[in-house]
Amino acid sequence: MGAPSPDNVFPLLNTSLLGRQLIYEQSVPSTNRLLAELAEGGAQEGLVVVAERQPAGRGRQNRSWFSAPEQNLTFSLLLRPALAAARIPEIALLTALSLHSALKTLFPDLLINLKWPNDLLFEGKKLCGILCESAITPAHGLQVVVGIGLNVNCPQQAFPPELQMRSTSLRIASGKEQDRSRILAEFLNQFEPCYQHWLQDRDLSAFLPAWQSADLLYGRNVTIDTPGGLVSGQAQGISPDGRLRLHLPDGRLTLVSCGDAHLAPLE
Repeated sequence: MGAPSPDNVFPLLNTSLLGRQLIYEQSVPSTNRLLAELAEGGAQEGLVVVAERQPAGRGRQNRSWFSAPEQNLTFSLLLRPALAAARIPEIALLTALSLHSALKTLFPDLLINLKWPNDLLFEGKKLCGILCESAITPAHGLQVVVGIGLNVNCPQQAFPPELQMRSTSLRIASGKEQDRSRILAEFLNQFEPCYQHWLQDRDLSAFLPAWQSADLLYGRNVTIDTPGGLVSGQAQGISPDGRLRLHLPDGRLTLVSCGDAHLAPLE
């Protein structure tokens, strides 16, 4: 199976914009960082940067992101949405949902879950992470760089010891090696119509049923590690603006904007 390069990805695309410009590199410090620099120079919406290695790759909250070279998918996508900056946090959830739809199309027998705010898991182990970074430049306006790290063909023993019990890959889940170009193209094919629909809407309302159908947290007792401290309650899905709906022990409903969700053990 070939590398996720333009020659291998372009024939599989049915998008009009996303992925029609694609840069494939063996190694860059960070695909998000490189794409942000290209965006500041005027790069067009839809540009994708793929790298086999990114030593300075990061996840949410500035955590380092492990990715086995030439086995996984690490890429970034440039968006230039013409809307209020307050809606930008919704993009991470839209990305997670589109990637979930793509994987469901390609691997219908795998039960992959969504975990707020933007993780994909298989059998409780992390399959994918997403990092969205935005900026406003005087010359080119709002830019959003969507970074995705998807574990595709990484065998269990290739994960660092501290990740082996909580990370997985499509190869582990399916039992065979997978085509990274096909996965990248399918994500872009799924994401473009969702993105265009979302741009015409006021929020994520149209996507809430699809999210709930794969929501790992729904109805579960969780503790959210937020910047303001720990908050515990029962998860009740997400609100139209992407915040987590949390039913507190005292009966109140609160909305959580950001944080790490930790599931309570099933009784």
